[in-house]
Amino acid sequence: MKLPYFKIKDAFNEAKDSFSYGSGTDKFSSTAKLLGKSVANIGMLAVEIGAEAVKNLPEATGKKAQELLDKNSDSMSEEQIEKARRAVELGKEGKERRIKKEREDRVKERQQES
Repeated sequence: MKLPYFKIKDAFNEAKDSFSYGSGTDKFSSTAKLLGKSVANIGMLAVEIGAEAVKNLPEATGKKAQELLDKNSDSMSEEQIEKARRAVELGKEGKERRIKKEREDRVKERQQES
């Protein structure tokens, strides 16, 4: 997911100009804009990182379940083993879906560029 980040350099230049040539109100306004855009960019980055983490969660869960099975299956109950195997299957399915979606997105991007 690509979010539209604010151009901090432009906001910084505006703040710099207003401090050089502007009134007190201009200085306050441009500083507030710079701060607001910075906070918004940090928030959008957090959303992007969170979305990536959620997207990879089934895969990571499946890997951990496989590690658990590999190391501890002899001390697990049948029910625990079955749940872990199901998590491994879901992780593999999640990985396949993610890869398919990424391929589809790349094709769409190429088509839009053409």
